[in-house]
Amino acid sequence: MGKRIVILGAGFGGLACATMLRKNIGQEHRIIIVDRKKEFMMGLVKLWVLNGTRKLEDSQTSLASLNAKGIEYLNNEVTTIQVAKDRVEVKEHGWLEYDYLVVALGTELAPERIEGFVGRGFNLYDPKQVPQLREKLLALKQGRVVISIMGGPYKCPPAPYEAAMMISDMLVGNGTRGAIELEVFAPSPIALPVAGPKVSSDVVDMIGRYGIRFSPNCKPKLVRDGEIEFENGRRERYDVLVGIPPHRGPDVVKNSGLAAGEWIPVDRQTLRTQFENVFAIGDVTEIKIGQLAMPKAGIFAEGEAKVVAQEIIDEISGRQPQVTYNGQGYCYVEAGNRMAGYVEADFYNTSGPVFTLDAPSEKYFEKKHDFERTRLREWLL
Repeated sequence: MGKRIVILGAGFGGLACATMLRKNIGQEHRIIIVDRKKEFMMGLVKLWVLNGTRKLEDSQTSLASLNAKGIEYLNNEVTTIQVAKDRVEVKEHGWLEYDYLVVALGTELAPERIEGFVGRGFNLYDPKQVPQLREKLLALKQGRVVISIMGGPYKCPPAPYEAAMMISDMLVGNGTRGAIELEVFAPSPIALPVAGPKVSSDVVDMIGRYGIRFSPNCKPKLVRDGEIEFENGRRERYDVLVGIPPHRGPDVVKNSGLAAGEWIPVDRQTLRTQFENVFAIGDVTEIKIGQLAMPKAGIFAEGEAKVVAQEIIDEISGRQPQVTYNGQGYCYVEAGNRMAGYVEADFYNTSGPVFTLDAPSEKYFEKKHDFERTRLREWLL
């Protein structure tokens, strides 16, 4: 009898898992992926829309192409997860039973948690707002641009610092950089808590070379017209406010019994939840390593997805699963002017998490673009 594998979410984790499964198990086994969005776009593309090298409408790839690859795509919303009955409810579709369930639903943005932010600031992580942000920045002749990380954890930890450097590069090209201040505010005592003090210091030095200031321990409390107030009592003026809003776990996950608080706890090597044949991968999970937690970033979701896919492949084939997740990942930190740095992380190192940051180069800029191309080709094209 064929098995039915249901994957919730068509992001990095869901697509990588479905693709690997389809290549390695027979057609008698059904792979069903459910997502309420119609297109896939990597989060990193938002920064290319911001700097004008990419159009939003040219950067989205239809998920309907999954069907031609033998992966059943349901463009709909998951409303209920019943792990006790091995089934999920899909809006306008009904109940969907599974033999294996992979939860890859990611995070949701919660800008409303910061009083006054909605309608006054730009949400950097909302693709629809990025073109408007670009227009506002290019129209600004003088003043102050504030980039505020409004809570943690958040997706793609280096992105606010990348945005700051790319905005600086844009303003240089616009001839207005000398009349515009740029500052990044973070709620944490260091720039990148997930990467440790050394890489955080290197990132602060990197943005400093662009004349961008960094202020730690500044968690926003309230946004007014032209002013942001932080919980420590500090108030700062802004002409353009760019926010990275708080993130939250999907309600359907929190209502399912899978989550502990906002996120799903999993075995850090197998990505199994406490429920039989139920896995969770990517941003919807929380994997603690001492005081640190695995970052919410696509490269980690992809690595976890491949481990889960191999476990399911092995079980279906009658083998005892042997593969385990290694806790390793990397990302490219774009710095404007066709340059990008490279961060490498090993969270499961026996001596404790290890991180390195290579200086920006054109080589890493090209590799970042290739990162997008290769995955789109493998998953959807």
